[in-house]
Amino acid sequence: MRRTTICRSNRAALLALVAVPLACWSLPAQDTTQAAAPPPDTAQQTLGALPRTHVVVRGETLWSISQTYFNDPLLWPEIYRLNTALIEDPHWIYPGAVLNVTSTNLAQADTVTAIGQGLPGADTVPRDLGDTAVALAPTDTLITDTTQALIEEPPPGVDESYLTIFDRPRSGASDVANILRMYAEQPYRPLRRGEFYSAGFLTEGERLPWARVIGTNEKPAIPRLTERASATTFQRVVIQPPSQASYHIGDSLLIARIDRDEGDWGDVVIPLGVARVVEVARRQLLAEVVMQFGRIHDGHLALPLEPFKDPGETRPTLVLEGLHGDVIAERDEHTIAISQQVIFINRGRADGVVPGDVFQIYTGQAGAPSEEVRAVVEIVHTREHSCSGLILTLQNPQLVPGLPVRLIRKMPS
Repeated sequence: MRRTTICRSNRAALLALVAVPLACWSLPAQDTTQAAAPPPDTAQQTLGALPRTHVVVRGETLWSISQTYFNDPLLWPEIYRLNTALIEDPHWIYPGAVLNVTSTNLAQADTVTAIGQGLPGADTVPRDLGDTAVALAPTDTLITDTTQALIEEPPPGVDESYLTIFDRPRSGASDVANILRMYAEQPYRPLRRGEFYSAGFLTEGERLPWARVIGTNEKPAIPRLTERASATTFQRVVIQPPSQASYHIGDSLLIARIDRDEGDWGDVVIPLGVARVVEVARRQLLAEVVMQFGRIHDGHLALPLEPFKDPGETRPTLVLEGLHGDVIAERDEHTIAISQQVIFINRGRADGVVPGDVFQIYTGQAGAPSEEVRAVVEIVHTREHSCSGLILTLQNPQLVPGLPVRLIRKMPS
C-alpha cells in the first residue's frame, strides 16, 4: 500500500524534492575503480552564506526582508514568529532593531541535507525509482551540532533618537527634576487675543460708527421656530455699513450688542463675535464669522475691530504704592460676582493703565487691620478713562459699585 506524507516545509524544499529524482535519471556513468572526492557539505555552505541576524534600516519592512533572505515575501510571518518578543505589531518595525532569522535558515538547510541523506525520523515518499528513497525532514526538528557552543555577539546598541519616552531609562532623580521643571518653567501669558476681544467696554459717551447685521445668507439645516436667523462660526452674515464708510475685503469687524446705559460712562458694549469681510457690494457687506462669544443674529451691531497687541510672555512687576480707583459696575448684572467675570474700573489709558496690569478690590482702610481684599482682577481691555478687568481670584462675591481698587502689579512700559 502506497502512503504519501507531506511534511511542513516551505516552497524551496518542495522544489528540491522534485529536482532530486530528475537529477538521478540524467546522471552519466561514473568510473567506480577510483575513489571519488567527498561532496561538499551543503548545509555548512548554506549556513555560511546566510547571516543569523538582520539589522533593520530605514525603509525596510518584513515583506522586503523576507524577499531578501527567503526569495519569497509571503514568508514574512515566519520572521514575525521568531521575533514576537521584539515586534509588537508586524506593520511597524523600527530602524536599528536586530531581527533573528536563524531558525528559518537552519530549517531550510536541514531540509536540503535531509533530501540527500535520508535522516532518520523523517517522513518518506516511496516512488518507483528502484532503490532510491527520498527523505524529507520536518522543519520543527532541528538537528544541530551540540559539541560546539554557539556564541553570538551582542546586538548593536539602538540609537537614542529611536527610543520613546517609555523606553528611555528613568530614575527617581530625573522624575523629581521633571516635576520641578514643570512648576518652575511654566509659560506666562498676561493676555490672550480672545480675552481682549470678548471683554466688552464702556463707550464713554463716544459716537461709534456702528454697522447693522441684517442676517445670515445660509439656509438652516433645521427649520427655525423664530424669525431671527442665528449665525455660528464659519457661517456668513450680511452687514449694512453706515453711510460714508469704506470697507475692503479682509477687514475685520467686531459684532456686539448694546446691553444698557451706565449714565455718564455711556453704553455697555458686550461682544458676540469677530467677522472678516469676504465680499463688498454697493450697500452691503458679506462677512464670515471667525470667532464667536455669543449668539449672533439679525439686529446686532458691527464695529471695525480694534487691533490687538500681544504682550508676549512679559510678567508684571510688583508695585508697592500703585494707582487707586473705584469700581464702576459689573459687565453682567448678577446678584453676586463670580470668577472670570468682567468688571469696569474708572481708570484707563489716560492714567497709564495697559492690558496685563493687576488690581485689587478691597474694603476698609488700605494698610489697616480693617482692610479686606475681596478680589484680584487683571486688565484685559482699556479705554481712554475706563478699563475692563477679568476677575482672577474672588474672596468675597459682594462687588458693588464704588468699592476702592489699587494697582498691585504693573506691566513694563
